[in-house]
Amino acid sequence: MMTFPIRSICTVGLLAGTLALTACAGKNDVSYGAISRNLTPELRGLQERPVDVSRNMRVAQNQNWRMFSDDLGRVFYTDHPSRLSPFPVVDTSGNPR
Repeated sequence: MMTFPIRSICTVGLLAGTLALTACAGKNDVSYGAISRNLTPELRGLQERPVDVSRNMRVAQNQNWRMFSDDLGRVFYTDHPSRLSPFPVVDTSGNPR
């Protein structure tokens, strides 16, 4: 009967010791191994931070969607007025056609 509390106390102590030793290898690890694994942690690619890469991808995605919208206008012929009228069509955009 006395072995159960001793085993549980040893188990808890062993787990606490393991957690204490592994907690040191966190985000602020400055050991040689941690530094040599990633010499430039603030860069993704050669010159850009992860924030810069994310921004560039968002800008490209935004431009792609706007170009897609323009392409749909050309496909469905809604990018310019109809020329079927027998009367002269006045261009109100200011851009010559």
